Amino acid sequence: MSRNLQAFPSLGRVVDVVRAELALYPGRFSLILRIVLACTSVMVLVMVFRIPAAALGAYYPLLLSRDSPRATRRAALRTSIACTLGAIEIIIGAMLFAGSPFFHFFWLMANLFAVFYLISAMKLYDAAVALGVLIASSMTIWDSGASPATRVTLTLYTLLSILMGCVISALIETLFAKIHPSDAVLDGIQQRLILAETLLRKGGNADANIASIRVQIGRYGTRGTGEIREHLAHSTYDTSYKVQLATVTALSGQLMELCVNLGEAAWPLSPSDAVRCDSIAQDIAGIRLRLAREEAPDWLNFSGDDDDRIHPTLGEIGRNVHLIADSFSDSDPIPHHHLPEPGEGPGIAVFRDDALSNPEHLRFAIRGTLSAMACYLFYMSVGWMFLAGSVTTCILTALTNTGATRHKQLLRFAGFFVGACILGFGAQTLVLPRLDSLAEFTILFAFVIAIGAWVATSSPRLAYLGFQIVLAYDLTNLNRFTLNTSLVPARDAILGIVLGIVAMWFFFDHVWSRSATETMRPVLVMTIQDIVRLDYSNDAEPSRELSRLQAECEDVNRNFDKIRTLSDLSAFESFPKNREETFMAHCVESFLPQLRAFLLVKAGLLQHNATAGTQQQTKLIADVKNRCSVILLKAAQTIEQYPEVSIETAESADKQLRHAIEEAAREAHEGDDVSPVTELRLSSSLLDLALHVQKQLQASWFESTQMG
Repeated sequence: MSRNLQAFPSLGRVVDVVRAELALYPGRFSLILRIVLACTSVMVLVMVFRIPAAALGAYYPLLLSRDSPRATRRAALRTSIACTLGAIEIIIGAMLFAGSPFFHFFWLMANLFAVFYLISAMKLYDAAVALGVLIASSMTIWDSGASPATRVTLTLYTLLSILMGCVISALIETLFAKIHPSDAVLDGIQQRLILAETLLRKGGNADANIASIRVQIGRYGTRGTGEIREHLAHSTYDTSYKVQLATVTALSGQLMELCVNLGEAAWPLSPSDAVRCDSIAQDIAGIRLRLAREEAPDWLNFSGDDDDRIHPTLGEIGRNVHLIADSFSDSDPIPHHHLPEPGEGPGIAVFRDDALSNPEHLRFAIRGTLSAMACYLFYMSVGWMFLAGSVTTCILTALTNTGATRHKQLLRFAGFFVGACILGFGAQTLVLPRLDSLAEFTILFAFVIAIGAWVATSSPRLAYLGFQIVLAYDLTNLNRFTLNTSLVPARDAILGIVLGIVAMWFFFDHVWSRSATETMRPVLVMTIQDIVRLDYSNDAEPSRELSRLQAECEDVNRNFDKIRTLSDLSAFESFPKNREETFMAHCVESFLPQLRAFLLVKAGLLQHNATAGTQQQTKLIADVKNRCSVILLKAAQTIEQYPEVSIETAESADKQLRHAIEEAAREAHEGDDVSPVTELRLSSSLLDLALHVQKQLQASWFESTQMG
């Protein structure tokens, strides 16, 4: 029972999380400014030229990616194409079916089915959702009593406002990039180094609050280095410097993964770890200073492996920083092939590989269509057309598992409550009656957009709240070309969301639904198995092998992020938790950081073997790898078949194996060759982490079993 109660976060923890999410980070103010300019520009054009049905135009700029001007232009193009195709389909379909209520009904059902199927089967989720919102908005237009010509005009005006938002966003991003030119590659590396340095400097401070820095590091860890690699592929650097930057880009991405794992460790760190943190932070500061001056960093004397008390993740961070400095060295650098050559990256696919073969997409579409049509039938039956926002709620909150869906529903309701009831009602009752010009209305509008944009630039845990604040305010105050003092739009928007959430609870969450815990179990099992299979072949060409190794590590790290997200989302599902759910929650909480550290140490060991030219490994190291593989495969079997299979306990041979590694490391340390020492110490850390996973899994198994 205590485990179930712990699933509810305390009020203090919620406050800390919100404070960390809303904290200022480098580039946030500029990002918010660009969003406000784009949304406000669309609003001014809508008001000046009296464009009807244009509330979505001032909202869509918030949805576009702003990682770079190129990413914004690409997102704007995808959204524009999706919405244009959607508008064409709506007009053609209306010409064929709008005259018959019977065919009109099934046409709307087919449209909704297609939207939900695309949301599930497309990789471009944002474009699919943008198309869905346009279709939901057009449903209201084509169910109104206006003439066919008026309905076509309103549909086209809605599309025009969306295209305006996309074009203006792309222009503003391009203009800011021209006014404030920067080196996207070096800036991306510098930002990651700054975050790592900031975290390390807080290692020995017991009073340090690292929640904010953990959120920022997690954001960069989730984003990866794909955007930097794309900039590098289109850069004008000479070939040798481009190869160096490719290596440093890969290492900076690994550094973020290591820092994510270090941030999840017990805090503050031990005194010896704190000393090592300060030393590595000084090294990073030196590298950043040299990079800012476009100079090669000084050679670093890496000595972290000589102390057994050093946290294994911290030791890997030290090696990573050492390799970053080494990558810029002009004196016989070691071979680095962590990334494909610029231009080798795969193209972006529109649909998932199983879009036509996986029945889950069909089931998802049926569940979503049932929920949306239930809302449609209800508000059409009672003649309350302004509850049409319920269909939009179904489209926006339809996700693959129950926890994610309810999390988004909660944020949508909270966002509309803040945007419509608090900001909307407040503006309509206290501010709007005192305004008499467009300039004053623009200032108020920009202020509200800034509030929503500040929240929207948080991590995915809170960002959707900001999107809904902006959407709610736009729908309640941009529905006419005069100052709106009516409270009816805000009331109907809230009631429409409530109707949509209720429909989703009744249909979407009970037909072929899967909980976050059920989704998390196979992902965790697959992740452990992928870590075990991770290996390096000396028979293949080194550059290809290291590129493959890097790609596999990135895939596993994305699975780690997915598992952590699913674990957070499980808190929004039913209580009390059953035995299987408690077991999975405890597994993720107790040994997921150790699994991530195991991956990083194993990848470091394999890369060390490759770069050091080790062709043959000793029997001792081979025994360690085999034993770790056995432990992790048994752990995966226990998780997959719980509670039928129990975890094995540590064996006396494990202690003997670890003692043998320590003895071999001491003997190798007395020699002149440093390579075996590093290899043995990495192997020792690997075994320690595997045994820790085994111990924590055993504790989770016994605790959850006693609940039954």
